[in-house]
Amino acid sequence: MISVSAAIVRDPERCGGKPTIAGTRIGVHHVISYLNLYAGDLERVHAEALEHLSMGQLQAAVAWYHDHRDEIDAILQE
Repeated sequence: MISVSAAIVRDPERCGGKPTIAGTRIGVHHVISYLNLYAGDLERVHAEALEHLSMGQLQAAVAWYHDHRDEIDAILQE
């Protein structure tokens, strides 16, 4: 599994500084939105929506969400 601290980054020039998966424009909030859409099935998120990412990247995004739930939930409410 990829280290969460290395896998999730913030860059004010990318996605308004929201946390994203390193090397992509995919925000943690995008992963969580898909996870909610697919009833918590991360393998389905991978297969049907974000197949270009590794499962390790997706797992890191979910782990980051669990550590920063309030922030990501606020982004999802926007």
